[in-house]
Amino acid sequence: MELKTPVYLGPLPHPAVGIRIPEVLLEGILEAYKRRNTAGGLMLSYGRETAPEWVINAPPGQYEITMGHTGTSIRRYLTLGAEAARRKGVIVEMEADHLTITTSSARAVKRISGYKEVVSLSDEEVRAALDYIRSEVEEAASTGYVNFFTIDTCELIDYRYDALSGAELEEAFYEEFGRGEGERLLSRYEGRNFVFVGETGRYFRVPMPRRRVMQLALKFRRSLDATCEVLKIIRSLIEAPFGVEIAFDETPHVTREDELLFYLAELRERGLRPDFIAPNVGFEKKQDYRGDLRELERRVERLAAIARSYGALLCFHSGSGSSPWSGKGPGTYEALLAATGGLLKYKISGIYYELLMEILASYPRGSRQRSLYEMIYGEVYEYVKREVEEGGPLDSPALRAQLREYEEVVRRRDPYDPRASLFRYYSFLALNFRDKAGRRYFREEIVDLYEGDEEFKARVDREVEELTLRLIDGLGFGGNVEKLRESSL
Repeated sequence: MELKTPVYLGPLPHPAVGIRIPEVLLEGILEAYKRRNTAGGLMLSYGRETAPEWVINAPPGQYEITMGHTGTSIRRYLTLGAEAARRKGVIVEMEADHLTITTSSARAVKRISGYKEVVSLSDEEVRAALDYIRSEVEEAASTGYVNFFTIDTCELIDYRYDALSGAELEEAFYEEFGRGEGERLLSRYEGRNFVFVGETGRYFRVPMPRRRVMQLALKFRRSLDATCEVLKIIRSLIEAPFGVEIAFDETPHVTREDELLFYLAELRERGLRPDFIAPNVGFEKKQDYRGDLRELERRVERLAAIARSYGALLCFHSGSGSSPWSGKGPGTYEALLAATGGLLKYKISGIYYELLMEILASYPRGSRQRSLYEMIYGEVYEYVKREVEEGGPLDSPALRAQLREYEEVVRRRDPYDPRASLFRYYSFLALNFRDKAGRRYFREEIVDLYEGDEEFKARVDREVEELTLRLIDGLGFGGNVEKLRESSL
């Protein structure tokens, strides 16, 4: 009997990993899935990592360099991932990660580097973003392989309403919702105390006073509406079963309990019950968790209890740590497991590319591998330096600080340090550096090296597999295929 893959996994605890260079990464990832009898996700972010073929194949400079920055189109990663999984005999879910309402992929990259910019999008900009998302989903649907979609409308969250109160808040609320809709909305929450029981048996309540209900309704109105518009697009183009995750983490602060409750409850009112939701739990991108682990466990336990009451599990974004070998820092996986009972999804992506750079850097000076690494490093440095000097799309206080640290401290010690923040946060750009003919010359060289050098390929496969095994073992995803077989929707 032929193995059915890819498939929609439902709310199954599992890893989901980014395949930025599928030609190089798939073998090691799928071998780890197979060894641990693990069903897992393969994905790329539609907000920045991948893009439709018409973007990928456009002349250099026509779009932001951060748009489809892997050089891997939607069609290509879905096709290569699904076909490789079939050859390997591994159950995977092919995910369209971060269908994002935004006007700039560069803004998402700046958030990764630590610059949290709050923006306000016009209705016209939202419509343009929805049109682009439709083109993304059309290409994904045409492959017949996509099973899952993560929707990100965080840029439409309006934080101004958190500061409103009194008559000013009442006026804004009824102006937005009208008397009828406003009263119906208030009747669902006002004055209620919602009680939840966490994984450890500790129970808690979430109060919903009138003022807070009004603030939340105004704050999330556009985000909720846009989420439903994206879902309409998906439903109009995908006939096979598919799942949905809500990205709720691209925010300037940790998610509050009443925020998660209200958002999930309002999604249900609109007919959407996501399999997963990803709140902001205090993780920083590309950094080990440095906060109090007991506080993290308590926070996650409460958010997980709320999510499960609405039929959803938590997903954890920004899952990569400070190095390919650190997980998310000592004790972090254990805290998440204790808080969720192991019922979670966990995403990593960029850490595989960081691992690849570390491998290239480890070869002797003068070798093909090391020479490629140094060329990548040099061109990345020159590119981001120009961005700062010219006030380009990637310029930010965070980038300027990283550039200053590199030039004044790191370069004097080791000009090619793979752990330098500047390189860790911006080395991904190299995959989208192109010559006048449009060739992504660094991406092509990496693939050629992998396919033509047996020793290098074996090392990459082994290191990628081991990284994936650390994730699977650390969060207890091994053997989840048996849970999948015993589950039904």
